[in-house]
Amino acid sequence: MQGGEPAASPLRGSGRRANLPGLSPLDRQLRLLRAYALLTYPFACVPFLFLWFHRHGMDEGDYGEIVGAYYLAMFLAEVPTGVLADRFGCKRMLVFGPLLLAAGFGLLLGAPGYAGFVAGEVLLGLGHAVLSGPPSTILYETLREHGEQRRYLAEESRMHARRLLGTGGSFLLGGTLARIGAPSGDAWHLTIAATCVLCAGAAVVAMRLAPEPARGVFRVRKFFAELRTDLTRPPLIWLLSYWAVLFTLLRYPFHNYQPWLRAAGSIEPLLLDPLFVGALFAAMNFAAAPLSSAVPRLVHRLGRRPLFWAMPLVLCASLVVMAWERHAAEAGTGSRALAWLAVAMFFVQQVPFGMHMALLQDFVNHRIGPAARTTVLSAVSLVARSCYAVCNVALFHAQLGHGMAWTLWWTGVAGAAATAIVLWIRPRGVLRGETPIA
Repeated sequence: MQGGEPAASPLRGSGRRANLPGLSPLDRQLRLLRAYALLTYPFACVPFLFLWFHRHGMDEGDYGEIVGAYYLAMFLAEVPTGVLADRFGCKRMLVFGPLLLAAGFGLLLGAPGYAGFVAGEVLLGLGHAVLSGPPSTILYETLREHGEQRRYLAEESRMHARRLLGTGGSFLLGGTLARIGAPSGDAWHLTIAATCVLCAGAAVVAMRLAPEPARGVFRVRKFFAELRTDLTRPPLIWLLSYWAVLFTLLRYPFHNYQPWLRAAGSIEPLLLDPLFVGALFAAMNFAAAPLSSAVPRLVHRLGRRPLFWAMPLVLCASLVVMAWERHAAEAGTGSRALAWLAVAMFFVQQVPFGMHMALLQDFVNHRIGPAARTTVLSAVSLVARSCYAVCNVALFHAQLGHGMAWTLWWTGVAGAAATAIVLWIRPRGVLRGETPIA
């Protein structure tokens, strides 16, 4: 299929929808994938989940364990769901994943307690595992089937930008619902219910997608032979360590935003306003979206090596600044200006957040074969998420025992050291940027 357009392609299809006047099968598929991207992660409740957990008796240690259950579920499900996607097709996973997410959020709403929260997070972890590879795989294979794989980085960047915009819009919706849904402005239950509905909407869009290009008969020996070949490539082995460091530095501040806002609200009361919080989370995603779209231009202008260095180091520097603000607050010398400086670090953290997915997916997709593509992407994700699952529990228990300032500081320092080590041991020439960027 490389470089050609088979006559029997499912995208050329047979159905009435595949022959819309003026819209090629490729364009129609890309249009649906872009719509799906807007609804992939419509998490209106995420800015308020810590508060929902706290309302039902959870402390920061419990919170770390609950989120850890999510990552543990992803760890266990990543590769099996990748194998299922490679065996039965990505379209089914794009339908099934949002339904799992809707069920998980529904459980958080319907069974508010430690056991219900853990079970809900497990379902959310399963849903995210289902979705960790298929959107990228179906995009790459669709382009490859039309001989357009050189467009992958540009299209993946646009898709990720739409995911960020969709998530940002849902955050703003969540803040609005929380504010107007209760006299006290804390209608967290409405934000969870809205998230369930939006996730179900993603499944409806996925049902309209054409299946990815046919791969022929599934042969177990060929599948595992290609999987072994791909996972033992030196660039992929190196990327596993890099992604584990970067992912930890990305996810720890994300899960810490709400605890930080709750703590800093004693200095700046606006940080406790749910409408402001929803707008803040939306603004962060809206800031990240253009950065995702700009990735191909940045690669062309700067090359991959500066970008791979900058992403984790920017995160480390922002954590140190946030630690300084918390240290001042704990010492009684905090101020509203310092609190807003820490909020500014939220936006600094969106720079690598907006850029990283397209860069890493591009790095992987151009180096692996089609037979086990989703499984390989899932295996790479598994390593990063399993490392963070352990770190998440440790970091939030450290935060409970030693304070937020201490934990933020040491995470930033240790992250910078880990970044330097990982990039120093990279295979020679691996970031020279020889893959297409169009």
